[in-house]
Amino acid sequence: MGHRLAILTPLCHPFWRTAAIMTGMAAVLLSAGAKAQATTSGVSAEAIRDAVRDQLRTEDIGHGFETLGVFGGTPDASAARYSSNEITLHGYKLPITHSFRDKDDTDSVAPYLEVTLGYETAWQQTALGADTGAPDAVKENYKSYSALGGFGLDIPIGESTSVRPVALGGYTRIRGSGEFAGPNADLLRESTGGILTSMRIDSFLAGGGVEVLHERTLTDDLRLHLMGRFSEFADIPSRTSDPSLKSTGSFGFATVNAQLDGPLGHFFTNDLRWIAFSRGNILIGSQQDFLGFDKFLEVGGGLEVMTPHVGYGVEGVTLRGSAIIGNGVRGWTIGLGLAF
Repeated sequence: MGHRLAILTPLCHPFWRTAAIMTGMAAVLLSAGAKAQATTSGVSAEAIRDAVRDQLRTEDIGHGFETLGVFGGTPDASAARYSSNEITLHGYKLPITHSFRDKDDTDSVAPYLEVTLGYETAWQQTALGADTGAPDAVKENYKSYSALGGFGLDIPIGESTSVRPVALGGYTRIRGSGEFAGPNADLLRESTGGILTSMRIDSFLAGGGVEVLHERTLTDDLRLHLMGRFSEFADIPSRTSDPSLKSTGSFGFATVNAQLDGPLGHFFTNDLRWIAFSRGNILIGSQQDFLGFDKFLEVGGGLEVMTPHVGYGVEGVTLRGSAIIGNGVRGWTIGLGLAF
């Protein structure tokens, strides 16, 4: 089956990292909050804005924010919902892949296409008066929309293995807002508008990847699927709400996946198969831990109903779930897919 479409809506929960996607921003706002308390001594909103800009540039927070869009756009990463006492992150993803090589053709090189649409939303409430005793706070809300397309070749190596080099390109848009509370709310809103709140980053994504796929049928109608993939992206900002957010960087993502499936009787008149799989993921780059984690493992299973009589090229429907464990993340995922 050379074409797959999946709709993923998983759930995960970070457990020990208390400052995930907003790590750098929380530090900036705490500093801004402290300075806001000194406004009677002559610290102006513009002075705070300059201090915030300097810290953004020093910590390359603009590049860090773009991690949200890249993570949502790459087909290598699972969609997810992450939550802790400090941050909640929801992600939804629609990855579509298609090889134009017939499944019975083991010799011909064929075109290969993929498209991934992603949506991520993150929010966090931060107390800004920890160092000053003031009751200032901010509730931040960030969203990203991403679309990534790839074109490459499906190159067979023997009867069971193929290599897929892919050129990748896309676009991501990140939006941020914030609601301030406390005696310095107006000053903080004025000081961070367009920088950390009411902010915007639009970026082009360009890069490439290579995937190695091995599939074979074992005894007792068991099927083995092995996949390894590495992708590298450059994010190139095209528009930002403030120059301090403009930062060009790169991200890498590596994935290794193993799946075994076998017969499980029938579902009405359709063949039913069980699925067991594991998947390891690593995010690579200077801002690889901006989301609060950069390595995680998925272990799960599911069911596949073979439905060749449905038409429209659909050969099967899959439902799968997995547990997630990693350095700073715990959780689970649920995915629904179509096989063509």
